[in-house]
Amino acid sequence: MRKLYFLAFGVFIILGMAGCEKATVTSQASVDTFIKSIRSPKDTSHIVYTAIHSVFSYNLIASASVVEPGGTTLQLSDVDKTGLSFYNVPADSTYSITLPTLGTYVYTVTFKDKEVITYNNSLSSSTIQPPIITSLVQSANTDSVYISWKAISNAQAYQLRVTKGGNQVYFQAPFADSSTPPRAVLRLGYAKSAFTSNGSGTYTFEVDAMLFETTDYTYLQAMGSSKQNIDL
Repeated sequence: MRKLYFLAFGVFIILGMAGCEKATVTSQASVDTFIKSIRSPKDTSHIVYTAIHSVFSYNLIASASVVEPGGTTLQLSDVDKTGLSFYNVPADSTYSITLPTLGTYVYTVTFKDKEVITYNNSLSSSTIQPPIITSLVQSANTDSVYISWKAISNAQAYQLRVTKGGNQVYFQAPFADSSTPPRAVLRLGYAKSAFTSNGSGTYTFEVDAMLFETTDYTYLQAMGSSKQNIDL
């Protein structure tokens, strides 16, 4: 598997400025919007969608908002409390069987130094299916955890995130399967100790399939996400 290296913050991957030197960036932000798909919590035979918005800057941000093509304004949250990245975290129940509004989204970023700058990013109808997790098990001696999922035909990369009680405890950097021919089922294994330093309990493994806007793997076009729980 070929690894792809990006900046990642909190729940979602924040892309676009990973190649910039911190010292050279002044009052500049990177914004991105993409469609995220999951299986409906009410009926897993249906795929539901939402728009994800992210704003990242090496300069501290005081606030960030986005205006949808229809005119609705959404305030983004400093979920990680860093002042560097703002994004929305829609509840699974708010996803819809219809695609979010397509078109140009306008972001307003207010920096800590009071400077206000607007940015645009467009949302197209491209989507990617959520991966189907086929297995999430411990090894026979219980010292390892293995997760397997079916490959998505148009996925350019995958990432794995592990949470416990809503808090991220592990993040696997995005990677691509470079095997020839591509594998139908992908599998990752981890030492159980990578997670259980956070105590025993229920852990949620989330696999994200990613599709990018361009071949330089910067801005996301779409993401498909699936979760499964395991008691460790």
